[in-house]
Amino acid sequence: MEESSAASARFESQVSEGEAAGRSESDILILAPTRNDARLTFEFLKKAGLDAAICEGFGDLCQRVEAGCGALLLAEEVLTDHTIRHLILLLQKQPSWSDLPIVIITGTGESAIRRRQLAALEPTGNASIIERPVRPGTLVSTLESAMRSRRRQYQVRSLLEEREKMTADALQADRRKDEFLAMLAHELRNPLASVSNAATLLKTTSDLETQAWAAGVIERQTNQLAHLIDDLLDVSRITTGKIRLRHAITDMAMILDRACDSARPLMTERGHHFTCDFERGKLYLKADPTRIEQVVLNLLTNAAKYTPKGGRIQLLASRQGQDIVVTIKDNGMGIEPKRLPEMFQLFTQGERSIARSEGGLGIGLTIVQKLTEMHGGKVEAHSEGPGLGSSFTVYLPAAVAQVSSDQNIGAGPADKGKSLRVLVVDDNVDSAVGLSKLLKRVGHEVSVAYDGPEALEKARGQVPQAVVLDIGLPSMDGYEVARLLRQEFAESQPLLIAVTGYGQEEDRQRAMEAGFDHHLVKPVDVTKLKSLLSEQRERVGDAEVK
Repeated sequence: MEESSAASARFESQVSEGEAAGRSESDILILAPTRNDARLTFEFLKKAGLDAAICEGFGDLCQRVEAGCGALLLAEEVLTDHTIRHLILLLQKQPSWSDLPIVIITGTGESAIRRRQLAALEPTGNASIIERPVRPGTLVSTLESAMRSRRRQYQVRSLLEEREKMTADALQADRRKDEFLAMLAHELRNPLASVSNAATLLKTTSDLETQAWAAGVIERQTNQLAHLIDDLLDVSRITTGKIRLRHAITDMAMILDRACDSARPLMTERGHHFTCDFERGKLYLKADPTRIEQVVLNLLTNAAKYTPKGGRIQLLASRQGQDIVVTIKDNGMGIEPKRLPEMFQLFTQGERSIARSEGGLGIGLTIVQKLTEMHGGKVEAHSEGPGLGSSFTVYLPAAVAQVSSDQNIGAGPADKGKSLRVLVVDDNVDSAVGLSKLLKRVGHEVSVAYDGPEALEKARGQVPQAVVLDIGLPSMDGYEVARLLRQEFAESQPLLIAVTGYGQEEDRQRAMEAGFDHHLVKPVDVTKLKSLLSEQRERVGDAEVK
């Protein structure tokens, strides 16, 4: 009697510990006619290395099946017509991947109840019958087989869930792409409409003030189009790992100055109160200055665009431990906190994209995050909610070494106002003529060709000191023209400048291999082009300059 009580106490302790650990999808659920039968079965299965759980009744078993289990081990005594009907209904509710194994222990002989049980449970397709007296080895092998079957079912479930997730992700990606294409069309049509209207106005007016206004519109909108294209190319290069950083020890203050200067016209236009507060001479980092400026400028531009006119925008930067920390705060539209994790995903603008009132392709923050991570840093977004403003904080590793105080990022040679013989080659007549007129206005002697053979013929007559050469020419592309020019003019060595709509790193590399000295992406930055021509003028010497 004492031994039985002790065993029962140990059993109750084991069951309590099992309940505390939580129910498992690998449990074999035991439903026996008596508590003692259940205890003995439980202990036997535990010694055999099988997870099990005892059900207090048929209702408890049903709840556990719905929660998830590995198999059922039932004695025929607990199976009445009523419980069999409910069990069948329960099994019929299983998901498509599930075929719950059931093992029923019955008495010997072909009893009526056994035949009825077999016939009723047969549609489940996974019921096994073991007759008493039960051989331990038979019971264990039957249950192990049942659990192997159940584990395969769980594998099928995982595959189905993974497929469903992949399908949902693909649908979401397609939806984002569709939204992006709609935004891209919107963003391209707006500046194109402005350019078209300004061009029409230029043709119909002789008023100088109106002409100047129209020219300004064309310039601004062209810059906007170029900015959109640059963003698209940047995000393509960054996400595919094809961007190359040019690291240098740099004073972050100089980068911040340039970014703030670039953002200030937009701040003024929107009537924002814009302040910058950062230390000078202490914020050094090893980074690509152009790319870090791009990060800061993107965040400042976002703040300006998504803050109602007359808002407050603040840039703060300081050294915090081993990091340089830059924060841009605004009191603008704010962001729903639950959407903050999405803000850096490609083609995402949160709820801002619905009204489309502020424009943008939803790729700026992706560029910010990727460029920051490529520098070993991170970026975080924070907002209390819509209408409560937002802040973006960039963390970048600080550098120990310092640069000289006379560092001048992006400085180019001064224009001395002297001319070069320049050959412009482009099959787009408007582009070629327009660029030639610009270069003539600054004093260069310019000739124009519209294809490769004509370019070679013009070059033989003019002997150019610089060639601005479009890559995408008909019949003979710019690469071939460049190679032939290098062969024919090996002594004079004219400056070869590639002009193309393709701006990937491999495009630049291919241009260099073909013999080009520089690679410019359309629309051409005229200031950059003038700087390159000025450098060439210094090289050829005053004796060759007209």
